Amino acid sequence: MAHINHSLGRRNFLRRAAWMTAATGSPLAMNLLAMGAASAQTTTDHKALVCIYLGGGNDQSNTVAPANGAGYASYQQARPTLALPAAQLLGINPLGYSGQPLGLHPAMTGLKALFDQQRVALLANVGPLSVSTTKAQWNNGSPMVQVPSQLTSHSDQTGAWQTGLPNAASETGWLGRMGDLTASAFNPGSGVSIAMSVAGNNIMQAGDSTIQYQLTTQGAVKVKTLNGLYGSAAGGLAMRRLMTDPRAQLFESELNKVSARAINTEALVSNALSSAGQAAGAFPATSIGQQLQMVARMIAARGALGQRRQIFYVQHGGYDFHDNLLSSHATKMQELSDAMAAFYQATAAQGVANNVTTFTASEFGRALQHNGRGSDHGWGGHHFIMGGAVVGNRVYGQFPTVALGGPEDAGQGRLIPTTSVDEYAATLARWFGVSDTNLSWVMPNLGRFAKPNLGFL
Repeated sequence: MAHINHSLGRRNFLRRAAWMTAATGSPLAMNLLAMGAASAQTTTDHKALVCIYLGGGNDQSNTVAPANGAGYASYQQARPTLALPAAQLLGINPLGYSGQPLGLHPAMTGLKALFDQQRVALLANVGPLSVSTTKAQWNNGSPMVQVPSQLTSHSDQTGAWQTGLPNAASETGWLGRMGDLTASAFNPGSGVSIAMSVAGNNIMQAGDSTIQYQLTTQGAVKVKTLNGLYGSAAGGLAMRRLMTDPRAQLFESELNKVSARAINTEALVSNALSSAGQAAGAFPATSIGQQLQMVARMIAARGALGQRRQIFYVQHGGYDFHDNLLSSHATKMQELSDAMAAFYQATAAQGVANNVTTFTASEFGRALQHNGRGSDHGWGGHHFIMGGAVVGNRVYGQFPTVALGGPEDAGQGRLIPTTSVDEYAATLARWFGVSDTNLSWVMPNLGRFAKPNLGFL
């Protein structure tokens, strides 16, 4: 199924339509253009960021678990009905890591192989933070700490992750703000947005000037009646004029500008995809597999699209396992691992593996403590970064103590993050081409944290 959101709020529609009409004359647009142009003078390369959003809150404790010893014993004690057998875990040996032995979920054979090949890294215990927070501060309700609003709420924490502003409303997300800073410099004249989604509308790719372009797993969204209305070519032409001709009335005028842009973009994308052909390699016949195959095809079409920078968003949903975690989570882990491995191989076949960085995100991790057959909403979680430029076979951040009552436990084994989304995003943004001086545009709270560069790229 294609994931396309056809609705757009009136206020957002007017704001974005007005921006597209007047953007080139605004001080903000001129500043962004100048900043991007300065950056473009130093590079001619292609780079793509691919966000895989794990919708519902991935259970980090069974994604990466202690492999043996005391760590495994405390993990098993906390979730006697959910702990994976130690013998089934896929042991990893990260370079430079001296913590408890770790293993990946047994279904993640594809990612495990890439981890061993130094093409995948693990970022431990990352999540939305307003400021760095210790367990003592959390327990004492320290006035120095403002925790993210509505912790454990799907919608609120999705917003916190995707906007990078855990205590403020925002109409833009950090991938969209990256697009604002880079699109005009790296993709001048491209008829397609730098931000492309194969999973419908999302706040993460919304910028001040960046408007995400939505695709389906089959390609661009077409207005089928333009080629004939009830078998009539004249009817199709009339429909095209109805949708695209200039109008005197403000709402009609802006709507037709959007329609004309969509029709022109569809033709451009469809022609580019046709020339690029199918992505190399076999992709799984799963939702996430087919979404990533479309991303691979759009990367192959980058030349025809006039794009040296691309930002993609795909979503793998259904991670909210309050029940049936063992069997259902295993299915998700295999789908994710197989799709990511196939995508990496496709980028390698295109010769662009070093230019494509894929990363996971999710609104929260989950509680270590079992609830019987599942796990409840948490806070911090573990995430993967994949690509030829990734300094892989390593664990970044601080891997938590996997035990109830541990030093990162906010209650029931919910992890207080030790790495912020701000630091995660800034590391990705710097690799993508955002200068150090502009990182605070992407993540306004970055200055509150110690590591604006986590080192995995």
